[in-house]
Amino acid sequence: MKKIKNTISVNGKKYEYTLKENKKNNLVYVECDGAKIAQDFLKEDIANLILNLPNLILAEKEYSKKTSEVIQFRVTPKTKRDIEKKALKEGFDSVSSYIRKQILSF
Repeated sequence: MKKIKNTISVNGKKYEYTLKENKKNNLVYVECDGAKIAQDFLKEDIANLILNLPNLILAEKEYSKKTSEVIQFRVTPKTKRDIEKKALKEGFDSVSSYIRKQILSF
């Protein structure tokens, strides 16, 4: 597996991102804290993702400004894994989004 670390400059600030290639299944794991990305992408989508990374970072910064309140609760490790699996299975990009949707759609 090949791992590449790089930075991208957005509004004068540098953001680090990492690409980790998995040759077995033609996927690339992408991690960028600035854009809140930590997931696999198809290899052919990486170029567009990198081009869009500045926009994703800016969108995440804007979203973070709007959502400043935090709610916390405790669960067992198994429950946490189950919630994470369900969130991914249903297409959510974060557990927070999944839980928010589940709680607010009554």
